[in-house]
Amino acid sequence: MWDFQLCTTLVDPIGFSEESMFPTREWTYEDLTKYCQLRWGKEITPTPFALVTNLGFADLVKTGTSRILFTNGLQDMWSGGSYLEDVSDSILALNFENGAHHSDLSHVGPSDNDTEDIREGFVQITDILETWLDEIKEESGN
Repeated sequence: MWDFQLCTTLVDPIGFSEESMFPTREWTYEDLTKYCQLRWGKEITPTPFALVTNLGFADLVKTGTSRILFTNGLQDMWSGGSYLEDVSDSILALNFENGAHHSDLSHVGPSDNDTEDIREGFVQITDILETWLDEIKEESGN
């Protein structure tokens, strides 16, 4: 699934530098296109701006989007493709210096093994989501 998404709408330009633990590899759109067409067929061409074009990600505020919380573990390479700053008063970004892939998404809350920023972030996330839920209940008359 991820491989197909990489070849269609979630194009992620990942190369590896000399500082990486992986062999050095420069990323090019042409190489990705060749790979995707070999893997999925000639009709598959990566569309790196599909989310921006089709879903309005270019201007979330203009499209009326609200109540999105982007959480980013800055030790995770995926954070580079996220919103790292608040977009509006209800499209927020929380960044965790010591966070990595999914370290901010525990359903049981922070543990003693988590770093301080993750423990503090869990409280922030909970507060934000509770506030939004309360607002939604109030708006709907419940």
